[in-house]
Amino acid sequence: MDSFDCDGWLFMTISEIESYAQVQLKHAYDHVVYSEMQVPPDVQEYVENNFKMSTTSVSSIIIRIWNELLKKYPEPGFKRRSIYNIAANARRKQWFRDPDEFKSAKIILEESKTSKTSKTSKYSIIEIDLPKVDGFSGLALSLPDVMLKFGGRIREISLDSAWNTNASHYELYALLGEVYGSGCPLGYLLLQSPKSGEEGAKESFIRAFLEHFQKHYELNPSFTLTDKDLSEINAFLKVFPDAKHQLCFWHCLRAVKQRLSILRHPPKFYNVTEARNEFGDAINKDFVPVGQVSDSERVVSYLFLVECISHVSNRISL
Repeated sequence: MDSFDCDGWLFMTISEIESYAQVQLKHAYDHVVYSEMQVPPDVQEYVENNFKMSTTSVSSIIIRIWNELLKKYPEPGFKRRSIYNIAANARRKQWFRDPDEFKSAKIILEESKTSKTSKTSKYSIIEIDLPKVDGFSGLALSLPDVMLKFGGRIREISLDSAWNTNASHYELYALLGEVYGSGCPLGYLLLQSPKSGEEGAKESFIRAFLEHFQKHYELNPSFTLTDKDLSEINAFLKVFPDAKHQLCFWHCLRAVKQRLSILRHPPKFYNVTEARNEFGDAINKDFVPVGQVSDSERVVSYLFLVECISHVSNRISL
């Protein structure tokens, strides 16, 4: 909206005794006459119909629709923002069933169960039974059409979640399977966890989610993939103990970079016995991190290094 140098001011007086407020508003100069910004009915219908039929991103749809409207209305009396709001409301009607978002999701889930006879749903789903834990709420589903077609061929699966993407702090987990070199969605888990919930409850939800695919579709991957979330890792190791579990390469690099970026923060004390017990003889028993070497040992190591370099230099000169 345009603003004007009208030398206006607003003064409000609220009485603590009387039940009224005094409001004074002043404008020294008049504004220009506001123009009509109402979107014509035919334009609203055009936006709603084209938005529902499109599968591209919202921003791409708005650009295309706006360009088409400018051909018919070169100087429109409405703003592009109004078109965006109409399109957003049209999209909202596709998934909104109840003011409570969890109830809305449950209703959509029930509607999708009858997708074979429903004209509004294109996909069949199967709801997954989840444990009952105080303070936690969740729902999960699998895509049977996808699983029956590709389930027996999938040898690599991954689980990742979208965290802190809505006001209610629900996490949306997606289980993906590798199909012909691409990630194919197999099922989804929507989970809300309290800040101080029961220990291990989150892992139990993820485990129940994964067990559904193992029992109903005989999913038997050779490789599993997650980020460094211990709940996800432990659930995979329990449900698919024979699969090789791997961490996301991007998250590994990110963890290393974050650790290296911390100044004056010593790492955990290195215990060579623990390292060799876990990784075997591949770990050099004489290796000691520089930070754990005393000054006297550091001097001896330095002199030994100088002696080695001198010896090598003499051999080369011969």
